[in-house]
Amino acid sequence: MQYFLRRYGVARFLLGCVLVVSPIFAVHAATSVDAASDSPIDAGITAVDNEDYAEAFTLFSRLAEEGNAEAQYNLAMLYRTGKGVKKDMGASFKWFQRAAEQGISDAQYYLAHMYDNGESVEKSLPKAFEWYKKAAEQGQGLAQINLGVIYADGIGVPQNIEQAYLWFHVAAAQGYRAAFENRLVIETALKEQGEEGVAMLEALKKQARGYFLQYVQPFAPKPRPSRAGREPPPGH
Repeated sequence: MQYFLRRYGVARFLLGCVLVVSPIFAVHAATSVDAASDSPIDAGITAVDNEDYAEAFTLFSRLAEEGNAEAQYNLAMLYRTGKGVKKDMGASFKWFQRAAEQGISDAQYYLAHMYDNGESVEKSLPKAFEWYKKAAEQGQGLAQINLGVIYADGIGVPQNIEQAYLWFHVAAAQGYRAAFENRLVIETALKEQGEEGVAMLEALKKQARGYFLQYVQPFAPKPRPSRAGREPPPGH
């Protein structure tokens, strides 16, 4: 069976969340109702929106050094893309790693990608797998696809078509076309195996529901409340 390769071109996700539907940096902005509108993180994001990358770099650098995981991720993106600072993949790796260790799923994805491709670090498939899995378990769709490909092709781990199907399923539930197509490859192959394959496919579909509830639903974007703490009026 032929699956889509896991080496997604992260360059197309310029500055910010690797989820295509998200605006720049928004996934790592403060979302608390009580967050001050002029908080340093929000100020940094505003600077990015205004293409004032030098100001964003200054703000995120200070917060990152203080241990703020959101700032660490955003600073890593600035270093990766060379916005507001000279491009430095080593520094990008450093800050992705710090943010990843604090649980930022997009940072975990980028860290895995860098280990996967040997970007500014010795290539390590075991470490790539470890971080893809951590990100995938937090609902990160690209990591879920890549984890599925690793299981499907048995790249550094025993081949496991069942696990591949389940990870493709949860990524497909988030709208990723590659996940749909990879899941279809497995479904077609299982159907061609006759009754035994069809039975396995039905069992996987039942199991997939549990994966959706565990690895997609809890991480779905939630409506962001207004600063005043009130819900927007109907129609807005």
